[in-house]
Amino acid sequence: MRIVEQDLWDAVRARQGELKTAGTNVPVWDRRRPKTLFSGLMACGCCGGGLAKISRDSFGCSPARNKGAAVCSNKRTIKQADLEARVLDALANHLMDPDAVQAFCEEYTAERNRLKAAAAGNRKEKEQALARAKRDHQKLVDAIIAGIPADQVKDRMIELDTRRQQLERELEHTPAPDTVAFHPSMAEAYRERVSRLIRSLGSAEGMEDAKEALRALVERIVLTPAAAGAGLDLTLEGDLAGLLRLAAGAEGADTKKASGGAPEAFDMSDEIVLVAGAGFGLCRTKITLKK
Repeated sequence: MRIVEQDLWDAVRARQGELKTAGTNVPVWDRRRPKTLFSGLMACGCCGGGLAKISRDSFGCSPARNKGAAVCSNKRTIKQADLEARVLDALANHLMDPDAVQAFCEEYTAERNRLKAAAAGNRKEKEQALARAKRDHQKLVDAIIAGIPADQVKDRMIELDTRRQQLERELEHTPAPDTVAFHPSMAEAYRERVSRLIRSLGSAEGMEDAKEALRALVERIVLTPAAAGAGLDLTLEGDLAGLLRLAAGAEGADTKKASGGAPEAFDMSDEIVLVAGAGFGLCRTKITLKK
């Protein structure tokens, strides 16, 4: 039987949902947040399985320990502090390689401008068709004024007016294209922003937001037994789209063209995936860190 009125119950639930963990912006009821900085992003380079904590401060391949050598023989471990230090160093100093960024930007810019040019041609065709429809419609109006019976041209006038309205709607949703441009110091801007995020890890106020932003840059961390020694080599795979978003100053959001006609810092949206997947091979960037 109900012991609390529905309004009171709803108010309590709403207040619970607003509670945040002290010093963070993370809801106290959110149990899905990662336990460590890069939890869930690590993969074994031998079997592809995930890595889990095998002691208070070390990670190791889960299949190798839970399913035996028949599945994976990688029993090497890595300290959490070592892993995080190496990945953060790579994010700050190595992953955003200026040459790779320049190559990507050149290809991306060329492709986006090609698409914009094609859109411009399509828009021009529609504008010409709209002008013809208006011109032909006006000729029929002039013909009626000159004495041609309206019923003889009525159907054609309706057809032209319908065509005019359709073209106007299409042109309304086909904005005039402009040129895509990239800032030449994008790699430097990226490094500065990543360094700022890393510094925020030591701040109780910005720690959780910094963790989320840094994790968003990492696609996968592959750990493979080093050829020499007993350690693990790390291959850090980063989502270049996310890297460039951050470089453009769009921390978690797309950067649109600024007012006043300034070049768009980063014209992000689904196009980035399509362009990179069309043969540029730069949608994902990676770097291998030897032990």
